[in-house]
Amino acid sequence: MSDFAAAVDRYFHITERGSTIRTEIRGGIITFLAMFYILAVNPMILSSTTGVDFQALVGATALAACVSCLLMGLYARFPVALAPGMGVNAFVAYTIVSEMGFDYYQALMVVFMSGALFLLMAVTGIRTKILQGIPMIIKCSIAAGIGFFIVVVGLYNSGIIEHGVGKAMTLGALGSPGVLLGILCIVVTISLWFRKHWSAVLVGIIVTVIVGYIGGQFFGWDTTVDGTSLIPGVGTAAVGDLVVTPNFSLFGDIFTEFTMFSGTLWPAFIVAIVSLTIVDVFDTTGTLIAIGTAAGIMDKDGNIEGNEKALQVDAVASVFGAVAGTSTTTSFIESSTGIGVGAKTGLMAVVVGILFLFAMFFAPIFSLVTAACTVGALVLVGFMMIRSIKDVDWSDLVCVTTAFTTIFMMGLAGSITDGIAFGCLVYLIGMTVTGRFKEIPKMMLAMGIVFIAYLIINFTIIPYF
Repeated sequence: MSDFAAAVDRYFHITERGSTIRTEIRGGIITFLAMFYILAVNPMILSSTTGVDFQALVGATALAACVSCLLMGLYARFPVALAPGMGVNAFVAYTIVSEMGFDYYQALMVVFMSGALFLLMAVTGIRTKILQGIPMIIKCSIAAGIGFFIVVVGLYNSGIIEHGVGKAMTLGALGSPGVLLGILCIVVTISLWFRKHWSAVLVGIIVTVIVGYIGGQFFGWDTTVDGTSLIPGVGTAAVGDLVVTPNFSLFGDIFTEFTMFSGTLWPAFIVAIVSLTIVDVFDTTGTLIAIGTAAGIMDKDGNIEGNEKALQVDAVASVFGAVAGTSTTTSFIESSTGIGVGAKTGLMAVVVGILFLFAMFFAPIFSLVTAACTVGALVLVGFMMIRSIKDVDWSDLVCVTTAFTTIFMMGLAGSITDGIAFGCLVYLIGMTVTGRFKEIPKMMLAMGIVFIAYLIINFTIIPYF
């Protein structure tokens, strides 16, 4: 072993954790391939409602992922990769911007503030108290609800479902090439997932891009939904140069382009920060525990080596992601694919960061990846998140109604915030009328007050101004 390799081994505790440099590199490559879809999906979701340039969002996504992964690997030395997260990007695009009425830079300020709040909680230990103060039913309901929300977004954007006449939703034009392409993406992705292939999302995207591109170029396929083409290489999905200089035009715009919103939006702004922080805390904590356990770096007391530093990095990543110009950057459960081949150290995260660095130069390629080519990834994420409903106590009517309300209000009302708000209020009402008011944690009472104020101001006062 060379002196450099020996130094790397010592710094990342590679041999100490029962791994090798070769294994860590292989784990990093596999993890990148399992999560690189975010370079197409994140810009697609964010640009759909904000009007922000797609290529600029690719650059922001890659930069946020690159820096965050390098920081996680070099500082926390934890085997987890980070990138702008699924669910929270939809929250930013469809709730904060489209529903609440903020522009993109104001939404980035929400991301920035929630990241700063998360960082404060991570370094002071408040995070633990907050987690302890929120009942399990709320935690698992939020996770499952976001899963349902993501699936609805994916199916709608790919044209598989659409607004109905006389009913909320109906099936789209299933016979059109673009919608059939989306169905193919789901079938390929889910079929591979059923067989436990780590490459399910990657293969699903590649297969549908190739099939769609050939169909568009040689058979005249061309389907659009809301003016956006579902067929790769056709219309709005066409691509020019394959290699370009990375587009970092969004970097720092949160400070230069931010404009103060009207006073009537303050309740929504505060609620958005609280909601985003809650989601980030739950998602990050669960992901790090799952990955730390899988990597075998949990001690006899149930503590995970590097866990606190990893939480700090995750919080810093959210703040940096907002500065870079994208939604909340967080730990990816796809890191488990690298761990599955033996990776156990921060070197894996460093490798992923380096690969995101190289990916920045190929941003135009991701323009080919349309909503029809990513719906499989969104549906798969939804399937994985909905599994949290296994923790619902089905014998407790309060738990059942809380879970149902949270999940369905998120998906059908098209708002993660509204889903959390109504779910929390149903929980508070249920616990009160069943004589269990004293069992309600103080944190839940505080959240109830915040959400009641949000609903009253947003839906009964603001409409009259």
